[in-house]
Amino acid sequence: MKQTRQTPTASNRGWALALTVVFVLAGSVLGWLGALWLAQEIDSIAPNGWWLVATILLLVLFAITSVRYILLAGMSMLDQYLRAREETPPEPEVWPMVSIIVPVFNEGPMIRHSLDSLLSQDYPSFEVVVVDDGSHDETYLNAFKIRQREGGAIVRLLTKPNSGKADALNFGIAHAAGDLVVCVDGDSLLEPDALRRLALHFTEPRMGAVAGCVRVINRDTLWTKLQALEYVVGLALMKRAQNAGRAVSIVPGPLGMFRKSALLAVGGYDHDTFAEDFDLTLKLLGDGWHVIYEPTALAWTEAPESAMELLKQRYRWSRGCLQVVFKRRWAWFRVRDERMRFLGIWYLVAENLVWPGFNVFGHVLFIATGLLLGLHPFVVAWWLQLVLLDCAISAYSIAAEDEELSLLWAAPFVRVFYAAFLDTARLLSALDEWRGTRMTWGKLNRLGRLR
Repeated sequence: MKQTRQTPTASNRGWALALTVVFVLAGSVLGWLGALWLAQEIDSIAPNGWWLVATILLLVLFAITSVRYILLAGMSMLDQYLRAREETPPEPEVWPMVSIIVPVFNEGPMIRHSLDSLLSQDYPSFEVVVVDDGSHDETYLNAFKIRQREGGAIVRLLTKPNSGKADALNFGIAHAAGDLVVCVDGDSLLEPDALRRLALHFTEPRMGAVAGCVRVINRDTLWTKLQALEYVVGLALMKRAQNAGRAVSIVPGPLGMFRKSALLAVGGYDHDTFAEDFDLTLKLLGDGWHVIYEPTALAWTEAPESAMELLKQRYRWSRGCLQVVFKRRWAWFRVRDERMRFLGIWYLVAENLVWPGFNVFGHVLFIATGLLLGLHPFVVAWWLQLVLLDCAISAYSIAAEDEELSLLWAAPFVRVFYAAFLDTARLLSALDEWRGTRMTWGKLNRLGRLR
């Protein structure tokens, strides 16, 4: 399997940690400079109501951003500490049977490469169940060619009329022979040891699901580089933080392993939202199952390469998350009875409504303050300090995930335009969801980068 990244080294991790310290120190220096300027100018600012309000709001926004980063990094460090103390589970004498469910719809360009990676798994007992959900391209033909030359692994190719991803997954689960079920997207590639790393955790009786680590394979443009960094900072770091409480809020579509009995207990996937993976994870948490994150089980996915395709993807993600939130609005305040589902619900609210609102408001306030009141030294220091915070958390995340150090150069662009772009899409999706605007699945145009 061809990979588009260099193998991480201890040197990469050392440089990333060193740069984290540099960015934090530089941000601290800017903070002190801004504080000194504010102390000198406070007499002139106080009589000016607009400047006083803007200054207070900017300080509040910076404090909220800093607290969020500190909490994420702190919980991630706790997770790493707990992992270091835990002994690696021993390999079972008999590995449980695993069924890999691959729902596909018009995945002709990628399905052969995806199945090649699945059939290369270093696992003693598994089957691959491909569910063709009414494709009208060469998906079935390409999958059938792989099935004919699969060798020792069990490969089954099922077809059904098109009825959506959730139904296709449930159809595959109903035909699965394994005690453990892995659900992957038809446009994903798995590392050869992914199944072993996931299956080790199911010696615990209440383990319901284990989320794998998803990374972007195409990193040749600024858009895809930013997404690769986002998967490391926005997704992997969050999962590490949640993992400390054994309550990861999403098992991603490209790679997740489930106990089949847990899936059956909660009724499988629902098809009334556009975020069936979020929905299912909350169902498992609400039913008392543990859901954790395994960072060494890797899956590679193809990221959108244009702004419009990225906008379509994130709009659908956000609409789906909000649908999950409002579907379970009865659980918003049931902290005592359903603690894990409660936390998962409020995480979705924060990431799709509260935090995007703060970010967009901060951008508008920065621009308005600069245009109407001028770019005073305090405003410039505040903005640069946020950029340095982004760089610091990016460097830490790169070190924690053993990722390419070259991703770090994209970090300043996150604050400049990428975060505002995504957060605006989230807020627009919230507005459309509130208005009840009709929505379709909006399948992405894949370019076949998974090779």
